[in-house]
Amino acid sequence: MKRSICLFISLIAWVVAYSHDSKTVFDMRNGLPENRIRAVCQMTDGRMAIATTATVEIYDGTRFHSFPLNPQMAYPLPDYTGKRHLLCDSSGYVWLRNDRTLFVIDTNKGEIVEDVAALIKQLGMSDTDIASWEKNRKYEGDTTAFVKDSYGATWLGTREQGILYINEQRARQFATTADSFVYNRRPNYCSARASRLSVRYAPSATNCTLDTDSYSYLGTRNGVIIINRQDNIVGTINEDYGLLNNNIASMLADHNGNIWVATAGGGISRLTVTGSDSLDITNYSFPDGIRTQGNEFRTCQIHRNDSTGIITVGFVGGTIIFHPDSVKAPCYTFHFPSSPAVANNHNKSLYLLLICACCLLILIIFILLYFRKKRPVTVRRANSLSSDITNTAVDNAVQQMSNKPATTTADEIFLSKLQQAIEEHLGDESFSVQQLSEIMAMDRTVLYRRMQQLTNTSPSVYIKQIRMNVAERLLRETTMTVSDIARQTGFSTAKYFSSAFKETFGKTPLEYRASNTSS
Repeated sequence: MKRSICLFISLIAWVVAYSHDSKTVFDMRNGLPENRIRAVCQMTDGRMAIATTATVEIYDGTRFHSFPLNPQMAYPLPDYTGKRHLLCDSSGYVWLRNDRTLFVIDTNKGEIVEDVAALIKQLGMSDTDIASWEKNRKYEGDTTAFVKDSYGATWLGTREQGILYINEQRARQFATTADSFVYNRRPNYCSARASRLSVRYAPSATNCTLDTDSYSYLGTRNGVIIINRQDNIVGTINEDYGLLNNNIASMLADHNGNIWVATAGGGISRLTVTGSDSLDITNYSFPDGIRTQGNEFRTCQIHRNDSTGIITVGFVGGTIIFHPDSVKAPCYTFHFPSSPAVANNHNKSLYLLLICACCLLILIIFILLYFRKKRPVTVRRANSLSSDITNTAVDNAVQQMSNKPATTTADEIFLSKLQQAIEEHLGDESFSVQQLSEIMAMDRTVLYRRMQQLTNTSPSVYIKQIRMNVAERLLRETTMTVSDIARQTGFSTAKYFSSAFKETFGKTPLEYRASNTSS
């Protein structure tokens, strides 16, 4: 009887899925590491947890964050016998059971819990309690999971075809037409103040600008720079804060004061001011009905009808039309600044890195002193040789960023090609993540995931770090002018370079050079 009911549910699910116009497929083309789905559940904050055969994926409405499952980290749970089962609690823990084993992911810290026994004790639970949780339903055929989320959407997991996502209301929030954008293109600079701020903070890199009563917004190829009425930067909203793409194509304010941002990659984001120097960022893409067939939004092609409130955005091949009041927020919204928990975790990471760096420095000094005492002739000879074969500042900075291993692996080849691409375009101020992904012959999403795994940072931040490292090294080791260094590291003006350098190192280039010279 139970088997018949499961077969019936599975049949109904597939009939609904394949007869529905508003279905969306999430698979490897959208960032999933594989198409074999084993379990799905929703977290209390709206994110979705998805178990594949070898990972747990956390989907925040923008991209998938992967947690590879290492069998050596599995916690033994002998009382549980069954298939994969996911459970998300209110504390941000995701529990994955699978036939006598248990994995726990702490989504607040973004890591797999290593000491599961201590966590279970801390929460006042036992292995028996966890093993007795409800098991997944058994589905026949290709269906592995069937979940209704808090937004009213259906998530249908399959054995080999990824996830079918069905939500008629969400998929019809944005209308797509093949008609060209019929309105005049908006000017890049909406006011004299916006033009002045662009020269100061983003010279030659501003795609669009927007002025409101509270803030000015500069849309650049590296995110949205938000500036208050005192001409101070409040922050930069980019992929690190949830944007689908750093390259901003156009911006517009609706009658409710929300800022709508069209990114070049085909996504639309809504920025909502929630307080002093704080915003909410909500993203909309293909599950919401934005169908650009992979084409990009055009720069400054955005218009609001003052009488109806309808917003029209032009892309290569058509337009997107929507009414702001009819667009409901997805299940998950990003916040700027980040939550205190995230900030504290970030600070802890910085402290650990600082401690490790100090220990490494002490060890290097000890080794140098030891060999200088024991073998001074050899050391002097080595110093002489090293002075003859010193690499350029660019090569050293790129090598420092990569931490390349001694053996040749697929990851090393990838990083080497990545470094070569960035090095060849280091002086090109217009070099973007899109160009980098084209050189690497990879989709932007795939490149983002690969770099997160290998470098723990996004492509845009990686490029900026290399530029800053090269600039810092040139300031210390050469007598080049600040203007020459700015030009060599991809900045159009020395003023913009100085601003970016001070934001990274806390000092202007001249102050940094003076402090290093004096020391």
